[in-house]
Amino acid sequence: MILMFVTMLILIVLLVKVKKRLSPLQMYVTSLFSLYLALLADSIFGGMFELYSYFKPGVQGRDFVGAIVIYPAINILFLSKFPIGKSLKTKSFYLLGWTLFALLYEYSAAEFSSFFNYSGWKLIYSVPIYPFLYMILVWNFRLVEKLEMKQERIFYLKPIEWYGSIVFILYFNLSADAMLKGSYELYYYAVNDVHPVDFLFRILVLMVPLLFYLNLQSRHPSVWKFILWIVIYAVLYEIAVWFGYFHERQWNVYFTIFRTSVMLILAQLNLKLLKSLSGRGGELR
Repeated sequence: MILMFVTMLILIVLLVKVKKRLSPLQMYVTSLFSLYLALLADSIFGGMFELYSYFKPGVQGRDFVGAIVIYPAINILFLSKFPIGKSLKTKSFYLLGWTLFALLYEYSAAEFSSFFNYSGWKLIYSVPIYPFLYMILVWNFRLVEKLEMKQERIFYLKPIEWYGSIVFILYFNLSADAMLKGSYELYYYAVNDVHPVDFLFRILVLMVPLLFYLNLQSRHPSVWKFILWIVIYAVLYEIAVWFGYFHERQWNVYFTIFRTSVMLILAQLNLKLLKSLSGRGGELR
């Protein structure tokens, strides 16, 4: 715990001191993406293959406390100083420096604290992983830059607003599953473990209808649409149960209504923030 809080404090100080060249919208969307990317990697390597864990096996709330500060801060610091427009050699040395930092930090977290624990993972496995993850952050930043410049709307939303909503929904549902499914074991999907079907369920059942809802609410906000979508999700969950893609343990329709309500409200707030950061704050009430 000490290492995690010290890391958070140092990163916050650096964020305040370092000059950021990213716009507020770029910082927000790329930070959301970094959170989702980190949680996705942890779900696969730590959850599906059980190769490592934070503090102790399983999912705890403190895992998210550190992640919400550490990953966005690393993302912003890394992208703010990335040598865009420089030579390949300069970019390679920059990536090498960040990779060495990540490897040293992982070694320290595993050897001298309880922050990171191996259960099959080895430090050598991380050597090719970190440069790849950093490059994904760069590619995502370039995508966000391009989408931010596009002003034409697709079904009432700008491309960057679609993208920011998609990343937020993916992160929200993955983190909700990590706690409700992984930690409290209230339900599971196709099998009682982390499975590729989990990710498919989140995309087709939890994300696509919500994007449709956000588009409709963006045009004509209505409480009745909010209520209607709660009913739609309750039906979708029951259909998933009937087909064997969703298995209830201590779950029931009231939990479905609560989770759906929170998801709809937070997704709308996220879209409102995206609109505000892109200069259209008054369009979504």
